[in-house]
Amino acid sequence: MKKLVYLLTFLIVGGLSVNVYAQSAPTSNKAGIGPRFGYYKAPDAEDGTMFFGAQMRIRGKSVIGAEFAGEYRGTQSYSTTGGTVDVRQIPVTGSLMLFVPIAPNFQPYGLAGLGAYYTIYDYEGGFINPGDDSEVNIGYHLGFGLDLPLAKNAALNLDYRYLFLDGENDNLSDKKYSGNVITGGLTFYF
Repeated sequence: MKKLVYLLTFLIVGGLSVNVYAQSAPTSNKAGIGPRFGYYKAPDAEDGTMFFGAQMRIRGKSVIGAEFAGEYRGTQSYSTTGGTVDVRQIPVTGSLMLFVPIAPNFQPYGLAGLGAYYTIYDYEGGFINPGDDSEVNIGYHLGFGLDLPLAKNAALNLDYRYLFLDGENDNLSDKKYSGNVITGGLTFYF
């Protein structure tokens, strides 16, 4: 929990302080790509995990936008009666975004989207078939965020999402992968 609070505080304070010196230029009617990073914690997991990836954002002339992203999420451990299961994920997601352009340098948004989550299991302990297994799960997310333009063609993105995701793995039937996702990204528009 401390990591989550520190990460969120760093992202907000860092983003706002950088934004003070940013040029006042909207990023509408553009498309952009860039890196993303964040923190994900499922309630049933013993620890949360950091992740990294890439994103593509598209902003129209109106208040509607879209985001496509791919990530690699590190290991989260789950304890079961059969032993321990380490779970890693590679999600590919798409989101529809609704912007509220309050000011050129302050553009909050709401988002909703779907994703395919390639999930890798590593079983340890007394399982019948220890080793690795994998599957693809479909999930959806809802959230909100803030787009902070840094220059004419660059913006810092900070958002919170709640992920709704249930696995279909027999050994983890009572465990849920739904959870809190905090994401930061840097988008370079062209």
